[in-house]
Amino acid sequence: MGGLGVLLLAVGAILAFAVNYEAEGVNLSTIGVILMVAGAVGVLAALVQGRFMTFRTTTERHVSSDGRHVVESESTGAI
Repeated sequence: MGGLGVLLLAVGAILAFAVNYEAEGVNLSTIGVILMVAGAVGVLAALVQGRFMTFRTTTERHVSSDGRHVVESESTGAI
């Protein structure tokens, strides 16, 4: 979520401040500001959840009902 928020902030800033193109019926500056606000909300939500650019390791262990077979799996990924 944090990475997507940063991406929205960057794209919004480009649209709001760097693009001079004017299209009829579309205000790119307004769209840029909306994207920046959405990106800021995404970054804040990631910070509140403690998941901004962190890595998580999950280990699962499954034991069969007879107790003879054990299956373990581990996954690591960025959130």
